[in-house]
Amino acid sequence: MTEHDAKSGGMGRTTTDGDTDLFRRDLLAAMGLGAGSVALGTDVATPSVVSRAAAQTDLGFDYAHALQQSLYFYDANRCGATTMGNRLQWRGECHHSDTEIPLDAATEDGGTNLSGSFIEEYSDVLDPDGTGTIDVSGGFHDAGDHMKFGLPQSYSASTLSWALYEFEDAFRDVGSYDHMVDILRHFADYFLKSTFRDDEGNVVAFCYHVGEGSIDHNYWGPPELQSSEEYPRPAYFATPEDPASDQCAGTAAALTITSLVLESEDSAYAAECLDTAQALYDFAVENRGLGYDGGFYDSSYDEDELSWAAVWLHIATEDDAYLDDILATDDSGTYTGYLGEIIDSTDDDWQNIWVHSWDTVWGGVFLKLAPITDDPEHWQIARWNLEYLSGGSVEHEDDNDTNYASTSDAGFTVLNTWGSARYNAAAQFQAMVYRKYRDTEKAVALTDWAATQMNYIMGDNSFGYSLIVGFTDDHAEHPHHRAAHGSKENSMEEPEEHRHTLWGALVGGPDEDDTHVDETSDYVYNEVAIDFNAGLVGALAGFNTFYDDTGEAVAEFPPGEEPIDAYYAEGEVLQENADRTQVRVTIHNESIHPPHREDGLSARYFIDVSELRDAGQSIDAVSVEVQYDQQSTMGDGSADVSGPIAWDEDAGIYYIELDWSGNQIYGAREIQISMIAEQDDNWESNWDPSNDPSFQDIGEAATVTEAISVYLDGELVYGQLPGESESEPDDTTAPTAPSNLSVVETTASSAEVEWEAASDEGGSGLDHYTISVAGDFDQQVGAGTTTATVEELDAETTYEIGVSAVDGAGNESDTVTVEATTDEADDGEDDSDDEESPTDALVVNDYDGDPAWSSNRNDLGQWCGAGSFENGAGEVADGALVLEYDNGGWYQEQINRDVSDYSSVVLDVCGANGGEENEIRFAMGGVSGLLGDLTGDSIGTSAGEVRIDMESAGIDPTAEGLAVRLNFWQGGESTLAIEAIRLE
Repeated sequence: MTEHDAKSGGMGRTTTDGDTDLFRRDLLAAMGLGAGSVALGTDVATPSVVSRAAAQTDLGFDYAHALQQSLYFYDANRCGATTMGNRLQWRGECHHSDTEIPLDAATEDGGTNLSGSFIEEYSDVLDPDGTGTIDVSGGFHDAGDHMKFGLPQSYSASTLSWALYEFEDAFRDVGSYDHMVDILRHFADYFLKSTFRDDEGNVVAFCYHVGEGSIDHNYWGPPELQSSEEYPRPAYFATPEDPASDQCAGTAAALTITSLVLESEDSAYAAECLDTAQALYDFAVENRGLGYDGGFYDSSYDEDELSWAAVWLHIATEDDAYLDDILATDDSGTYTGYLGEIIDSTDDDWQNIWVHSWDTVWGGVFLKLAPITDDPEHWQIARWNLEYLSGGSVEHEDDNDTNYASTSDAGFTVLNTWGSARYNAAAQFQAMVYRKYRDTEKAVALTDWAATQMNYIMGDNSFGYSLIVGFTDDHAEHPHHRAAHGSKENSMEEPEEHRHTLWGALVGGPDEDDTHVDETSDYVYNEVAIDFNAGLVGALAGFNTFYDDTGEAVAEFPPGEEPIDAYYAEGEVLQENADRTQVRVTIHNESIHPPHREDGLSARYFIDVSELRDAGQSIDAVSVEVQYDQQSTMGDGSADVSGPIAWDEDAGIYYIELDWSGNQIYGAREIQISMIAEQDDNWESNWDPSNDPSFQDIGEAATVTEAISVYLDGELVYGQLPGESESEPDDTTAPTAPSNLSVVETTASSAEVEWEAASDEGGSGLDHYTISVAGDFDQQVGAGTTTATVEELDAETTYEIGVSAVDGAGNESDTVTVEATTDEADDGEDDSDDEESPTDALVVNDYDGDPAWSSNRNDLGQWCGAGSFENGAGEVADGALVLEYDNGGWYQEQINRDVSDYSSVVLDVCGANGGEENEIRFAMGGVSGLLGDLTGDSIGTSAGEVRIDMESAGIDPTAEGLAVRLNFWQGGESTLAIEAIRLE
């Protein structure tokens, strides 16, 4: 779901692209950045290097891992058959019904928008096999729903292809090239399948939209379980009768760029993409009109999509006719080509106040048109648009031009509060492309501005977490996404926490007040969509191209999820007397890897009738009645109940078979049965359930029990059978310990070790190695890795580094250890804690000028910074950091180490007014709140201590990426002077 973007712009003056650097440096200075260099990360998890805070580095964030991670959102939104390697274990095949859409003129029944006469005329093209159906499977779900909308689908495909076209090396460098190609092929396969051409190659119809938003949005659950009978998925086609030139042209652009990036990879496939793109473009030109959107993605016009397709077709074919379609004029200079929609004539200018997005691709058009034509007007339009999007951080060439996009209080550009981060990320991508083709100071200033925006997205913001799900320890956790949430109840409220991490997804973003709401039900602040991530991927590829030390990709990503019991049973005693026992048995299919229905589930309830036999009775005295069968109430089959059936006749063990075979089950199915025993010949009741195997673990409340066994297609999948001792783990043998552990290399802050591989004889196989420092867990590396680098160490310090091996059953070997001594600090001075003991204070920063505040390094050698204050990034005067605030500003000191030997955080501080503790928000180690609520001290007008007891406040001293952060957006105006911050 998304809002309707507006394609808008204005007329203005013409300038040529200038090289004057008018960049406002407040935000960059606050983050320790300068033109041409940005605070991007360094060391993170790789096959041989694992940082203690994999997603965050000394100066900023790991842009390499962010690029790697951002692609996984597309795995989460893949529709159709499994063609992308199952990179996410919780996603499987879905919407099989898209392979057989009824070829009927009835969208309300899940058919098509095609007329009966059109179907009859072109049935040989649409349905050559005469099945009466049409296959438009594949593609990607749009957002947190399961729709396949036309414009965002083609926009996302073209923008992702564009990113690979411009910055291929970035994807190769982080190891994500093949992943990206898989995504683009899945898009292209869908577009090719959805294009129906006659024997002469002319397009007859193109399917661009599958599903009905007003119906689909009534479902909240995994796509694998969505029923097309309950939620019909009609298909909408562009035809001469019902044109959709915007949809066809957008898809033509996507296929054209895909052909360019895959030419060296698969020339035949690339040729097919290009040929289809040309045919779709011709079809769009001949049949103008806007497509169906169901009220969700309303297109304003088609000239921008036609221009987008034409400029790429020119690049692919070198045919100038495509450029003429865009740029044609009459003798007076009036535009008769597509540009005429936004610019009257060659004497006029246009100011683009929107961004490259699903409905408006002019930003992309001019960034590709300008390098081709080298027309100063085209360059000026592209540059002015980016200056505008910077919100004035990068100023216009005309000093009198003050027309800029709105920004939040913290400087984050907010074009629209519905999905602000997606528009912002797309603007960043535009800046990257501009810099590639325009080597000017202005171009560098624009990408440096983009870095401040990306760092905001990654967590440098007033709400204190990343807007990229799964990126850094603190990130949005409740995206509006059905598959990741995994509800079985068709409810956004159940479960309370998402079942799965939606790796790499960019959530909607903040409003102009820097407010973000991390709630599943909030589809404004917390929506995710394929068009959101497209700009993010492109921007991150640009950062990894233009900036050094952007970090490293993470090996063995994403991490696997914990295994669960997908199938199990619950039992509950409902009634018990001398003649009978009534129980409720509930069978479960809770599969999530991936979720799927089963039609072969059964269960066995075991009874012991030895007490009847001892009294002279036989099994014939026992009968079974069904009091309630949930399956039968659903109008779709019933459970088959049979028995008692002999299990161990000599021991008197029998079972009642509860068989749901033939019924498609996901979630729970309940059945209530009674075991009834006849009285003996003396009218005595001998029934006693206390010895029944399945009765042992259950009571008057529903209880999960292994005593009721569960079968799938006749094979035991859960439970313990009578007569079997409680099962032991299959593998109880620990692997051998790693051998020959040695130190390979040290630096002032790291130590690399290597070892010889362990072996596992227990059968479960070696799973990973655990690395510890002084006995404390540090990291894990995969079983195929025999080296690791421990980061964030102090200089000239000896550490005991341990390595142990862990197998698939969780058995761990003995730990082998080696001592490693780090090198002298690079500056020749000892930056360690001077043999500090736990009772000594740990000075984070004392603002004595060594190191200088402007270096963005504190006394621990870690990053520090501030911004958005009345005095910019703050200034040091008389041995104190002075921060002047007026309802705004942020300050942060990275600690990046375990501080569990300390009990308090102490600020030596004073304020101009006193009482500032009630105007400042303090955050550290998972805790965030008003400073005044976390301390019993007050800030006075002369220097004094403000002490926060970490245990009382709930601060986690072992948190990865530990930092102290203050923000000043709570209202109020004053000046704060911090003389020191330390831990005691």
